[in-house]
Amino acid sequence: MNSWRISTRLLILLLVIPAVAQTATNPPFALRDGDRVIFYGDSITAQRFYTRLVEDIVVSRYPHIRVSFYNAGVSGDTVQGGHAGNMETRVKRDVLPWHPTVVTMMLGMNDGRYTTEYGSNAKAYEDGYRELIAHLKATLPGVRLFLIRPSPYDEVGHSSAITGYNSVMLRYGEIVSALGREENVPVVDFNQPMTAAVTRGMKIDKAIAGSLLPDRIHPSLAGHWIMAAALAQAWSLDPIVSSVTIDVLHGKSDGEHNTFVRQLRVNGGTISWTQLDEALPLPFELNDPITQFVLQVSNLGSLDQQLLKVTGLAGGSYTLSIDGRKVSSFTAEQLSQGVNLALYQTAMEDQAKSIDWTADDRSRVSGARFGLVTEKDLDRPTVEAVETLDGLDHRLIDEEYANAQPKPHNFELVPGDKER
Repeated sequence: MNSWRISTRLLILLLVIPAVAQTATNPPFALRDGDRVIFYGDSITAQRFYTRLVEDIVVSRYPHIRVSFYNAGVSGDTVQGGHAGNMETRVKRDVLPWHPTVVTMMLGMNDGRYTTEYGSNAKAYEDGYRELIAHLKATLPGVRLFLIRPSPYDEVGHSSAITGYNSVMLRYGEIVSALGREENVPVVDFNQPMTAAVTRGMKIDKAIAGSLLPDRIHPSLAGHWIMAAALAQAWSLDPIVSSVTIDVLHGKSDGEHNTFVRQLRVNGGTISWTQLDEALPLPFELNDPITQFVLQVSNLGSLDQQLLKVTGLAGGSYTLSIDGRKVSSFTAEQLSQGVNLALYQTAMEDQAKSIDWTADDRSRVSGARFGLVTEKDLDRPTVEAVETLDGLDHRLIDEEYANAQPKPHNFELVPGDKER
């Protein structure tokens, strides 16, 4: 096992206690049952990566509320619009038909015109952004807006083609923050966590760090995880998938959070129980070195804690199996301190991946539909194609939530010398 993978797990173990304590004071999650969320933006949004991953996060963590997500990203777009129509056209065609209750907006990369000239471009950006906010509030009374500061133009992992352009994006981010204060609208920062992750990554593996923003502008899928986490954190995501302490000496479970433990048995050093978590871990490809790299250089792991603590064990090592499948071996000391099962391949992780596969299918359907609507006049055959895609999308949402529903699992801890 790579040393940096081990250090990632140790780091996240250190974050366990603060995260558990935090859940008592966290504000409620920002999204509600029945919400319809639109992601409005340019080509970074149109990649359909951070938007799909946010969907994964919300559905896996809150399977009992139903939230629908729709992508309205257009390559090259600015606050005034772009090749797919001006701002008013974009809102009327790409936003209003979904009757959204929540709209996120990330624009700015193209508004800077890829130059360090600031004055006139910045004024057009501020004026256009303010007009966009006003238009959304007027056409969608009661809509909850979330403004996103422009994601970075990478000058850390690559030599810069436009020296100083990320400084322009940071200044545009200040404009967005000021508009948020002015309009009493929350603001989310994608630039800082992405830049910080690349900066930390450059000290570990320059090639992988550079791959997070391969063309300086558009993040890879791994990079989009960092942005998705930033948005979920701004929405007050509960970082705990589930948390439980098994007290072997007294034959009981304590401190259950987001889970139910039943049929706890202690028999000759072997401990078994049935556990029903109310949420799922995030669908990471844990065997992928790039995923492990991102977990190390970002705070992503701290938002994905599926915690098991077992006290009162005799010394030595224990093998944990879930549904008859070996997860890993731990020492009694590790178990007494707590382990994060979200970092291991489990049946729950497999279930979460089924959500991501369906969300990926939805993103492909969404992209096909968006192309039909934005690139063609809606003649009858095209309308019928859009309606067919809408029907498929509704079925995929149903499938996604069906896949997310909690399932009980059988846990067993066997002393190392009795491993079966």
